[in-house]
Amino acid sequence: MGSRFNTIVRDALLASRWAMAPLCLGLIAALLIVLVQFFRELAHVVAGFAAMGDAEVILAVLKLVDLVLIANLVVMIIAAGVELVLPAAMHAADAASDIVDIAALKPRLFASISAIAAIDLLESFINIGPADKSGILWEIAILLAFVVSGVLLAWMERLGPERR
Repeated sequence: MGSRFNTIVRDALLASRWAMAPLCLGLIAALLIVLVQFFRELAHVVAGFAAMGDAEVILAVLKLVDLVLIANLVVMIIAAGVELVLPAAMHAADAASDIVDIAALKPRLFASISAIAAIDLLESFINIGPADKSGILWEIAILLAFVVSGVLLAWMERLGPERR
């Protein structure tokens, strides 16, 4: 009886990972939205380039870089979800599909989020005139929190047991 119960629970837990599939599909839709927004922004920059000053060009490029970093973050999370739904045993024949090492994903996520926060902060510094000064202080605090968290996470990973 106990063995059968353990089998049922194990199978239910393994099957529950398929709940990630709709979420990954939603993230793919979000990635397409970011892609469309990138090209809309790029078209806007190209069309208005002649009338732009230095600060506007820098801001436009920062917005494009921000969108690329957001897309990169979404792709990393999608890849982690795919790795969870389709474990390595199911796609061992395809070497290119071994997309994500989950342990290596955490520092990359922190790095991407920190870079996005840094770009938003840089945009605020360029538009310092109309920007809310207390808002900029909060952006600095949030960026520093991400950086410190990332450093602590990397330090904990280094102190932990070695991976194979």
